[in-house]
Amino acid sequence: MKAIILAAGIGKRMHSNLQKVLHPILGKTIIQYVIESAFSAGIEDITVVVGKDGDEISTQLGQIYPQLHFAIQDQPLGTGHAVLAGMSQISDDDDVLILYGDMPLITGEFMSDLKTFHIKNNTDAIVTAAYSPNLGDFGRVFADDNGFFIEIIEHKDVTPNTPVTEWINTGPYVFKGGALRKGLAKMGNNNSQGEYYLTDVPKILREDGCNARVFQSREDLSIFTGINTQVHLADAVGHMKSRINRHHMLNGVRMIDPATVFIDDTVKIEPGVVIYPGAILEGSCKIGPGAMIGPGSHLQNAIVGKGAHIRQSVIMDATIGDHAVVGPFAYLRPHAVIGEKSKIGCFVEVKNSNIANNSKVNHLAYIGDADIGSGVNIGCGVITANYDGRNKHRTTIEDGVFVGCNSNLVAPVTLGKNSFVATGSTITKDLSDSALGIARARQEEKLNWSRP
Repeated sequence: MKAIILAAGIGKRMHSNLQKVLHPILGKTIIQYVIESAFSAGIEDITVVVGKDGDEISTQLGQIYPQLHFAIQDQPLGTGHAVLAGMSQISDDDDVLILYGDMPLITGEFMSDLKTFHIKNNTDAIVTAAYSPNLGDFGRVFADDNGFFIEIIEHKDVTPNTPVTEWINTGPYVFKGGALRKGLAKMGNNNSQGEYYLTDVPKILREDGCNARVFQSREDLSIFTGINTQVHLADAVGHMKSRINRHHMLNGVRMIDPATVFIDDTVKIEPGVVIYPGAILEGSCKIGPGAMIGPGSHLQNAIVGKGAHIRQSVIMDATIGDHAVVGPFAYLRPHAVIGEKSKIGCFVEVKNSNIANNSKVNHLAYIGDADIGSGVNIGCGVITANYDGRNKHRTTIEDGVFVGCNSNLVAPVTLGKNSFVATGSTITKDLSDSALGIARARQEEKLNWSRP
């Protein structure tokens, strides 16, 4: 089976400069979810139809999925016209699934069921309908007692004489390639919008004696949610959040309050992890078994080792070793690497630095552009002065060093193994192994002094 995904809609109601299908939902764009659901259903040959201003869509998607085909609908003349634009890859013998790029909640399971129904019934056309006692603004789908398609009546065309039904038009269709091509050739645009509607094609095929059927889905109606406004987008985020969190919980992740946890679909989490309320995990995070992500923590592209604890901290593009402890209120910036069983305490910022195993930076410190060995203890208020106004320089702190509180380490500088830095020192020269470095002004006392 092949697929055509319609993504040429302008999305005016989004009130955004960003193309509608490129709006993000938990780590992926709207249309990525549609594409990946199709892949999961075994549909690899996909054509995405974009509008004449859709270069950004085709560029982004082409980089992620180089196997995609793209077609351009040069004028917005309706869904039927958009499908017609995407027919270059379709032969008469192909089975074709029509999808919409703004329906991110549609699932691969639904598509697989649709494929199975198509094969079993050897259909020329399938209209998918969902059960909904509350019909809302959806079009009504009518079938006979044997499941053969009769017609779709749009909400605006419903009259008191319209038959009663509880089945609504969800949007996806399946066609035989040849039947689809024939139906598209016969569709007209005799309507108030002057557009060519795909909804006309199944009726055209039925009237031509083709095998047109209705697939009645019992899936939750949410999977057919289309995004047209920022309100719809927020609703979709809520549904996707629940789906992602449920997936992780079924795989052994414990969430104290899943309603408050936001996890991108790109995040990988091992069993045994505990996640507290208010946590946000984004990008390519990888969380090892038994780790704890504390309340209010925000992780982006972070690697967290086995049994590590993160407490109310912000971690961006950083790596945390097994059984390390970070926070509360720590800030790990890009290229921070924290070793096993190390401790990064409250109000500590680490950037572009390597901290080896069993070292401690307990509180109120800035570690930037530094290489810190194992068993090091960094006192309160210590900073690595890494920037001279023009260039960044590195600080090297070897194994077993103790740096006293409120000390400044002016890079480039090296502190030798097991050396000590006295409290309040400003170190500008290398320190030998096991040496004590003192660099502070002599204390003086002036008696009987008071402010003038």
